[in-house]
Amino acid sequence: MRSADIRRTFLDFFAERGHRVWPSSSLIPNDPALLLTVAGMVQFKPYFLGEATPEHPRAVSIQKCARTVDIENVGHTTRHLTFFEMLGNFSFGDYFKADAIRWAYELSTDGFGFDPERLWATVYKDDDEAFDLWVSQTEIPPERVQRRGREDNYWSMHVAGPCGPCSEIFYDRGPAHGPDGGPVVDESRFLEFWNLVFMQYEQDDDDNVVGELPNKNVDTGMGFERLAMLLQDVPNVFETDVIRPILDHAVELTGKAYGNDERTDISLRVIAEHARSSSFLIADGVLPSNEARGYILRRLLRRVVRHLRLLGSDRLVMPELMAAVIETLGSAWPELVTQRELITRVAAAEEDSFGHTLRTGMGLLSTAIADAKDRGEQRLSGSTAFKLHDTYGFPVDLTLEIAAEQGLTLDRDVFAAEMEAQRHRARTAAKRDEGIGPDVEAYRRAAQDGAVEFVGYERASADGPVTALFDQTGGIERAQEGDEVEIVLPVTPFYAEGGGQLGDHGVIETPTGRLVVTDTVEPLDGLIVHRAQVAAGEVEVGQDAHAFIDTERRAAITRGHTATHILHATLKDELGDHAAQAGSAIDAGRFRFDFPHFSAVSHGQLEHVEGAVNERIAANPEISTQVMTQTEARRIGATALFGEKYGDVVRVVRIGDFSVELCGGTHVDRTPDIGVFSILSEGSIAANLRRIEALTGPEALRYLARERMVAEQVAQLLKVPTDQVVDRVVGLVDRLRATEKELARAREQALLSAAGHLAAGAERVDGAHVLAAAVSGADRDGLKTLALDLRQRLGESVVVLGDVTDDGKAQLVAAVSAELTARGLEAREVLQPGARLVGGGAGGRGEVAQAGGRDGSKLSEALDACRRTARELVLSLS
Repeated sequence: MRSADIRRTFLDFFAERGHRVWPSSSLIPNDPALLLTVAGMVQFKPYFLGEATPEHPRAVSIQKCARTVDIENVGHTTRHLTFFEMLGNFSFGDYFKADAIRWAYELSTDGFGFDPERLWATVYKDDDEAFDLWVSQTEIPPERVQRRGREDNYWSMHVAGPCGPCSEIFYDRGPAHGPDGGPVVDESRFLEFWNLVFMQYEQDDDDNVVGELPNKNVDTGMGFERLAMLLQDVPNVFETDVIRPILDHAVELTGKAYGNDERTDISLRVIAEHARSSSFLIADGVLPSNEARGYILRRLLRRVVRHLRLLGSDRLVMPELMAAVIETLGSAWPELVTQRELITRVAAAEEDSFGHTLRTGMGLLSTAIADAKDRGEQRLSGSTAFKLHDTYGFPVDLTLEIAAEQGLTLDRDVFAAEMEAQRHRARTAAKRDEGIGPDVEAYRRAAQDGAVEFVGYERASADGPVTALFDQTGGIERAQEGDEVEIVLPVTPFYAEGGGQLGDHGVIETPTGRLVVTDTVEPLDGLIVHRAQVAAGEVEVGQDAHAFIDTERRAAITRGHTATHILHATLKDELGDHAAQAGSAIDAGRFRFDFPHFSAVSHGQLEHVEGAVNERIAANPEISTQVMTQTEARRIGATALFGEKYGDVVRVVRIGDFSVELCGGTHVDRTPDIGVFSILSEGSIAANLRRIEALTGPEALRYLARERMVAEQVAQLLKVPTDQVVDRVVGLVDRLRATEKELARAREQALLSAAGHLAAGAERVDGAHVLAAAVSGADRDGLKTLALDLRQRLGESVVVLGDVTDDGKAQLVAAVSAELTARGLEAREVLQPGARLVGGGAGGRGEVAQAGGRDGSKLSEALDACRRTARELVLSLS
């Protein structure tokens, strides 16, 4: 059975039995406790925990999932995956064990065609109900229903909350795969493919059952790739039609055959599997970084690059590899096709940048491993791993993996100590703002009173009793003047921060006190919390309260929010569908908008975008809001923003015929109410991530008025009409640059006259020359010219020169001979340690690099560090 037929059969089966088909949620979960979506139940977690009420009691989905806890095992086994599809059916207080078991058996035998004689089931050791249902409702005899303990057949989150027994279905692959005796004997022959979780009990924090749940739930999960392996009768998941085409493309790109050599097979499996995972993560808005889920993506991509290099591929192949993923899976997951350009560009950029790091780091690591073995040691120095990580950007997880391949462990204690020392050095006196609120359990208790009703779409004030007060210690009964607290009301006009829109400000008054609200948040679904300071008197739980928002600030934010929707649509028109919103912050009259893009947006493009947004504002297109199910919203093409919380029922904001987005924020009634839209700036905030800052309304008008006044003043100074200011300034700048070039040439000639003296101070290292020296009175171009001259005089060499500018800043230049660069030694790597010492960074690639920093007093130390690094790098090449 082909993968498309498996998906269709599963969804149709449960849709015919009254289940609502839910689209997969993003791999970026709504749950702050999770980095990635790890199971099909994640998007339904609020329903299982009783934090929200589903519109429909039955659901079925095919969920994208990512788990990297076993990343090192990928490729070494034929079953570990970091990305997988999870097929699941769910009941929220509706059907329970009888229907779940009967339908699972029916679909397995009638729908998927499994031989009933080869099916086994397991139940929790004392779950007699499930045992009897398997025997009475299916053709599986009692001897093929086995009882297992808590470790295998019980589900809980190991905190207070729902829990319950599980029941699993296994398929007997036959004697060739292991001994007889069922799953309790061998889980290689008897392969589990479906897990049914019955949430029927409530437990305390110590995993003790304290009673039965009033509403019992069902959560099932079936690994799609494992199911496809069984239905397609292939030996492992890498042979299925969702992975094998990608693996075959990796074979073509590397020229290595699959199935002839185990080490080659491991690399090919890693390449295919991680390319698939990375494509889905990028398509869902994850970009490479050194933190959180961005680091997970970076690690996956870097493992792909390393295994490509191990197989001898030294050219840029990521775009072709990602194209194979999209071709294989794009019909089932159209977001891969939509985000094709983003996926290929991000992957290619990471391959390009990490290729240089890998080449240098591998040389140094290989030397360190060889030295450790020569000394008869079983562990690699933690200091070596830290230096590779800190100085050369070589990831420690890769160091661990490579060391393990060579039979070495890593001295983790020393590495951890080095990292902690670095963190300590980096800390500042300012402490991170941790807010004034309590822990999540206090919020959960407050949420038991029911969801807070938000009335801010219709009115600016509301009345109701104070239902809860919090400070950092938890719930409190009263607060006095000066106290910073969080306050909960049953009804509120205050918008809680979400979707990029900042929370409302305003005032809450009681008969005895007055609070100034400085922020509004929603720590749990349905629980709106007002962060405030008691400005006068005191406030008690139970008092009547009158709450009203700062309407002027709300109006300014509302203008900006509608403008972000228009900007979002316009950027996609101008740059492509990949330029999807990746973050925003909408404050009064000003907002920032983040989006993926691979290069700076040109001045002409920005001008066109700004003009198009203003034209759309002036055209006064209809703005409408509609409440519908999430499935209906997706069906009409509504855009869902990554990382935002969307429930079963969503609010859709439509602007004209160009923008349809899921959005819970506030918006203007007419686009002309926005007034003027003006872009302040556009720039990079991370690799492949750009940011636009803009103004709207009166704030934009004031900004433009100031700009006009400045232009008029400049025109008066230059004695030209305003429309000729630019041409006049360009002429003056050209003349200034010509004069500066003449001065620079004179300085260079003076510097070059000292080249012979400097060359005499070069140090001989393993057949090459290493020179690091300070030069006075040179600008950066002069330093570069002198460094290149010295490199030519010395032949095979590394030259580092530095100077301190008039304002006390350090500047450094490195030049490496072509012979050394061809062997993997790059100028930027030589400069990095020195750049850190002077408080800056190094840039450049290949033979020439430059660096600068604010602390010129440490130039001498920086040059010494560069000299040591150059020596080590040269020696590592031998």
